[in-house]
Amino acid sequence: MAGTMGEGSYGLVLLSGLLCDERLWAAQAKGLAGSAHVLIPDLTPYESIESMADGVLGQAPDGFSLAGFSMGGCVALEIVARAPVRVRRLALLSASTKGILPAVRKHYLDSIASIEAGGFDAYLAGAFPLYVAPDRAWDRELRDTFEGMAKRLGPAVAVRQMHSLLGYRGFSGDLGRIACPTMLICGREDRRTPVAVHEEMAGRIPGSRLRVLEGAGHFTPIEKPQAVTDALLEWLRAPEGGVITGSGEEGRQGQ
Repeated sequence: MAGTMGEGSYGLVLLSGLLCDERLWAAQAKGLAGSAHVLIPDLTPYESIESMADGVLGQAPDGFSLAGFSMGGCVALEIVARAPVRVRRLALLSASTKGILPAVRKHYLDSIASIEAGGFDAYLAGAFPLYVAPDRAWDRELRDTFEGMAKRLGPAVAVRQMHSLLGYRGFSGDLGRIACPTMLICGREDRRTPVAVHEEMAGRIPGSRLRVLEGAGHFTPIEKPQAVTDALLEWLRAPEGGVITGSGEEGRQGQ
């Protein structure tokens, strides 16, 4: 578990996505360190979304703020289902309560066979354009971060995490009972968990706020790092049990 000490009274737990390490949250960990003790658990050893949730709960403080990206969003929802009183704030980035969508499910099934046959690099090359905004598909720095995280974790982790997502049936709890300040963040051009998915969640979670980031696809923390950091800072400053203030149900933000 990576961590940096800040001045917060309890922790901020950041949960990463498929084939992502702590580099996913580099900008946010730095930008939010003065507001909370930032913890980034390692999700790679676990065999299911549920076991990831149990593992994080075993490491996290008694009360904490929780943000999950993509696969980490599934884990965050499972944590809320298991320990709602411990979660003081909830942020879901590029996430869905229903697990992976049908088109993504097919992609993972095809990808597992390819990766197991030695096609990990080919998988990464084909996946990158699907996860970022179309005009970022040729961004070398962004691609290097995407591929660098994945190659560090390796093909065995890719297959294990894909199986975890394929086996996840979705959030079994009641979104209407989530009582903590909740922030939803997504990219306008996200093709994996589209804006409509986040709009539906926002409509069901009382007092939640939705931030739609212009010019971003699925990988909002690294595509629009400052906008994500700013949204999370607003969320962290909301009083526990209160509603996040802002300029509207849907905020448009850029870099």
